[in-house]
Amino acid sequence: MPAKRYSLPFPRRNLDRRAVSIVRRLQDRGFESYLVGGCVRDLLLGSQPKDFDIATAARPQQVRRLFHRSRLIGRRFRIVHVHQGRDFFEVATFRAAPPPSEDDDVQIIQRDNVYGTAREDANRRDFRVNGLFLDPVVGAIVDWVGGMDDIQAGVLHSIGDPMVRFAEDPVRILRLVKFMRRLGLEPGEKEIRAAKEHAPLLAQSAPARLAEEMFRLLATGQAAGVWEDLQALAVVDWVMPELVPWLDQQANHADILGRRFQALDWQLEAGWETDYAYTLAVVFGPRVEQEFHPQTRRLAVSEFPQIAAAVLTEFQQRARIPRHAVVAANRILTAQLRLDPPPFLQKAGKPRWNFKHMASQPWFPMALRYLELRLHAEGRPLDLAQDWRQKALSFAPEGR
Repeated sequence: MPAKRYSLPFPRRNLDRRAVSIVRRLQDRGFESYLVGGCVRDLLLGSQPKDFDIATAARPQQVRRLFHRSRLIGRRFRIVHVHQGRDFFEVATFRAAPPPSEDDDVQIIQRDNVYGTAREDANRRDFRVNGLFLDPVVGAIVDWVGGMDDIQAGVLHSIGDPMVRFAEDPVRILRLVKFMRRLGLEPGEKEIRAAKEHAPLLAQSAPARLAEEMFRLLATGQAAGVWEDLQALAVVDWVMPELVPWLDQQANHADILGRRFQALDWQLEAGWETDYAYTLAVVFGPRVEQEFHPQTRRLAVSEFPQIAAAVLTEFQQRARIPRHAVVAANRILTAQLRLDPPPFLQKAGKPRWNFKHMASQPWFPMALRYLELRLHAEGRPLDLAQDWRQKALSFAPEGR
């Protein structure tokens, strides 16, 4: 479709002046350039973007020559980070769709390194709302894909046939869920059908990339809704295969995990933040707690730290999660046995714990926060977590 141009419906002061200066400099050198993607979408939806990305007709080496404080990165596609103060802005050359395969079947995109025009770059993106370009110099939005119509209607459509686009990059299925929840956009029926049909293709995606998308989804403050969507689209088997045997054991296991995600959303809404270690503990905590109990244990290990490590390491080895995050998650989960001893452990006699030493560890605040999450998810009073927090403060050095 021909490009439609719209005047900015928001004040120019909402734009990042440093990003605008980069676009202006590129344009002054004769290179067509725009702010693109999520920053344009977020501005139109009334939120302030975290990042301002730039697309340009300039090739990476040309960008490097224009900006001395810049660095070339990327393997799948070469982009330039242009540094401004302590921050950097991502500058990418316009891309076109990769050449068609000799086979009739749609192939997953393995390399995406074909340069193109601005219009081709817009049309190769995933969803219409992400295909809008903004020229901050003249103050106009350029729309080749119908993204403004979708923004105004509050809907989420792929650019082109979703059966083709999700087959090209199955991770777009997870991005569909993210935009549904984070932006409150309603997906089309074709997008839902395509997501369900192509869910098995997620098994062919890089596990590290899937894990990164999953952690981002769970950190949106909409984890409970995301969990419902992942089940409805039948993608859990492909993005979290380590959980599937546990989920299949009992029908209520999915609900147990859903309540944990609701509690995580409650904490994020209150201003807490999550990281890889804490998210790992939330996702795998219910399964680890079952393995802690000798009557429901299925692993051939007996020491509590080994139990948590065995569950977490399986995922870590596949998804290449940083080892330090797995170690911290292990300690968060194992600490629950001291902070909130289960009945079987109370009867068997509490193991020896040096609480003063535990309270001094850098991961201990997360262990207390996780205890609070468990209590909230189970509908129990939060007094226990507060009592432990007060006790930990009594060990803190004066003035701390």
